[in-house]
Amino acid sequence: MPKRFSPPNDDICIILQDRLYDLLALASHAKQAHWTVTGRNFLTLHEFFDSIFTTLTGFADELAERIAALGGHVKGTIKFVAKGSQLPEYPVDITKAEQHIEAFSKALFQLKMLLRGNVRTVAELEDDGSVDLLTSMSRKIDELCWMVGAQIEPR
Repeated sequence: MPKRFSPPNDDICIILQDRLYDLLALASHAKQAHWTVTGRNFLTLHEFFDSIFTTLTGFADELAERIAALGGHVKGTIKFVAKGSQLPEYPVDITKAEQHIEAFSKALFQLKMLLRGNVRTVAELEDDGSVDLLTSMSRKIDELCWMVGAQIEPR
């Protein structure tokens, strides 16, 4: 006899909502860097941060839709994101490329570690769809960590 679908517990929606806050916060960090970066490789970094913004907002859209599909209540306004994100506040007084790379890299790494922990937790809660979504995001965030880190010039 096939199993009846039973919606995952609220813990999964809470985890997904927490990462939604962080993705939206990090997307705003990418836009801040895009708008204010100066120095060597300006155009490359300007476009790079904009492409990261697009990637992150795409992930945020997928997470929000997953929360809604699971019967959760999505909270994606600036007020909720500012209150709910676990990422550090992005410094708005920086302009140099190196400063942006360093600040963005730290926040991106923190998101990477949060996602990895969430994959394990959601797997224990037996929601394969959410595990798949978080795993695919984790892989892309790993790649972004590498790409952002590659912008740091050796000393």
